[in-house]
Amino acid sequence: MQNEIFNDLIEKITELNEEIKKDDSLGEGFQIGHSYFCGQNQISCTDERMKSVVYFDIIPLLREYWFDDKETVQRWKNNLSGVFNDE
Repeated sequence: MQNEIFNDLIEKITELNEEIKKDDSLGEGFQIGHSYFCGQNQISCTDERMKSVVYFDIIPLLREYWFDDKETVQRWKNNLSGVFNDE
């Protein structure tokens, strides 16, 4: 059984990492790493676990990265939370 939300979230994070990599003030070293999902797979990574990672780890990190660009943070918050279909 495939976890569609897991797949969608990983796709969004991949897109996010491309934007981070291209940002002159950030770059490749600031990309979101696999450690947020270590020990998880498409089955064991529950929606609640993924929401927790997005809302309590990734979004706050993006607020630090783009502290002077609230529009970019909001766009990525919308993109990432949109995978959960209940936001």
